[in-house]
Amino acid sequence: MATLWQLMAEQIPDDHSRQVHSQYYLEEELTGPDSPPLVVDLGCGDGSSALLARKWRSDVRWVGVDILQSGYAKGIVGEQVLFYDGVNLPFADNSIPLIYSNQVFEHVRHPEPLLREIARVLQPGGLFIGSTSQLEPYHAWSLWNYTIYGFKVLVSDAGMTLTEVRPGIDGIALVHRQWFGRRPEHSSWFKRSPLNTEIDEWGVTTRRRAALVNLRKLQFCGQFSFRVQKPGGPPRVRTPRKDLATPIPAATAPAAGKRPALRRWARQQFGQLLPAPRKRD
Repeated sequence: MATLWQLMAEQIPDDHSRQVHSQYYLEEELTGPDSPPLVVDLGCGDGSSALLARKWRSDVRWVGVDILQSGYAKGIVGEQVLFYDGVNLPFADNSIPLIYSNQVFEHVRHPEPLLREIARVLQPGGLFIGSTSQLEPYHAWSLWNYTIYGFKVLVSDAGMTLTEVRPGIDGIALVHRQWFGRRPEHSSWFKRSPLNTEIDEWGVTTRRRAALVNLRKLQFCGQFSFRVQKPGGPPRVRTPRKDLATPIPAATAPAAGKRPALRRWARQQFGQLLPAPRKRD
């Protein structure tokens, strides 16, 4: 029986193990040497990603796409928004360089046909980036949770390649947040959640490399971010995020120093999920 590492090693990065969200890849692409002139936000909601996109590239063209039932998208003013039936994208073949999708695919009724449509409209070498749910409670008509391996299989079946996947907020934190009514203090967990904090400390203590820390986080993440590429086109140049390359020392972790009660709670809840440090001779 194959392990998750055996199935996903090529997609798990080793440069850093920080918790990220979908904006991570949007920033990377719009500030990189191959920055695209056009971004399509699939499932654009209220269109807030337009401001983010122009923060990183002021002249980028932003186009939002959403279903007709989206009240948020109908209220967008001053931006180009197109509506579709949930499957058939209103673009020509090989016409879009970058499609962005923030926490949308868990709500998509027909994910496999839509992935094939994404593959159709992307330019050769074009990118589909974003995030979706893995271990997240029901929310806002959500239909599915995807394992990272399952998402890789769906992407491959559509004729594309999952090139990278990174962990977001941990799943148990999302359960805790929903059970206790989404309190304001829970918002900080989307930057660094309790179980991920515990895994960071485990990684430092056991001297695990970043890829193995990412693997552990991906096993328990509530959401994950992805980078998918359509075959063809010239090689893409990626700029490493030097600001994230250094691991967070356990002693200086924000939750450890500023929120000791949360750290104690995380240790009590999650410590048993992590292997004990190996004794050194």
